Amino acid sequence: MAFYLDNAATTAVLPQAAQAALAAMTENYGNPSSLHAGGRQARALLEEARTQVARALACPSQCVFFTSGGTESINTAIGGAAFKNKHRGRHIVSTAIEHDAVLNKLTDLKNQGFEVTLVPPERDGSVSLDRLTAAMRPDTVLVTMQGVNNETGAILPFAEAAAAYKQINPEGLFHLDGVQTFLKQPMLLKNIDLASVSAHKIGGMKGCGALYVHPGLHLRPLVFGGNQENGMRSGTEGVPQIAAFAAACAVRSAGMAQASAHMASLKARLIEGARALGAVINTPAQSADHIVNLSMCRGRSEVYIRILSDRGFYVSGGSACARGKRSHVLEAMRLDGRNIDAALRVSFCPETPAEAVDSFCEALRDAARMF
Repeated sequence: MAFYLDNAATTAVLPQAAQAALAAMTENYGNPSSLHAGGRQARALLEEARTQVARALACPSQCVFFTSGGTESINTAIGGAAFKNKHRGRHIVSTAIEHDAVLNKLTDLKNQGFEVTLVPPERDGSVSLDRLTAAMRPDTVLVTMQGVNNETGAILPFAEAAAAYKQINPEGLFHLDGVQTFLKQPMLLKNIDLASVSAHKIGGMKGCGALYVHPGLHLRPLVFGGNQENGMRSGTEGVPQIAAFAAACAVRSAGMAQASAHMASLKARLIEGARALGAVINTPAQSADHIVNLSMCRGRSEVYIRILSDRGFYVSGGSACARGKRSHVLEAMRLDGRNIDAALRVSFCPETPAEAVDSFCEALRDAARMF
């Protein structure tokens, strides 16, 4: 029996989401921009989905714009926010442990004349609110940061940072990368101007995400074309993916408290079992319920992953986007090189069975004996 424990990379599509996508593909398959009855039906389905996603975000539906995923939402938000206020300043604050979608976009902006300050994490992987606040200046036009780190599960103080930033620069814009936070941790949008979320992290389909834009805020779009999504994101909307996203939001919203308790139990059980094997836990104490990063401190991640995969346990060495490269997150934490090279990320979803953890620890023990 295989146990999928890489849910921070992607999740299985929920049955309700799959059914919603199938109906959109086979029944309401019109172009939502068409004026005939088939188009109007597709438009109605699209707007119903927008309302559902907005309900999960606790925001007005007109603030939700659909994209192709978290990466596009992040690039749209960061690029649009930076250039909107460049007449006020060219300084941006973020952290050194952000997802590559954020860091690579910030590198692009640095090449265009922006100054970027990346706040380093503490040794345990947490990010200090004091350090974040100290990095902010009156000419800081954008602060962008995660709610939950995708590799360690660290919970970042985004709400407190956003409040502090608005005191320093009320005209500045704050972007939240909520890809690993949405419907897993509380994600209130007070003082948040922009927030990026992704469907396939919560049981929706790949190729779909959303960008929250604060009421009254207008950004230069990343994608131009037929002015779909009120001009924020052109291109015919992927109604099946969007319908699936909405269905996943409905399921996860209704079961969030129970899911959090279940995953917290799995996390505690894994940490206890891994420590009994001599593993080092790279995940800080203040962390999300669904991610545990650990190291046996001998051997290499890719070898563990192959051995565990052969045993039917699917985990990763960090971000799926890194594809075997050394983790910039663990390097920023200044961990020992052996620890970094042997790091594994185990991540849960609400459907992960309790037996998966005990079985994984047995497989990890056997794998470690090979080094």
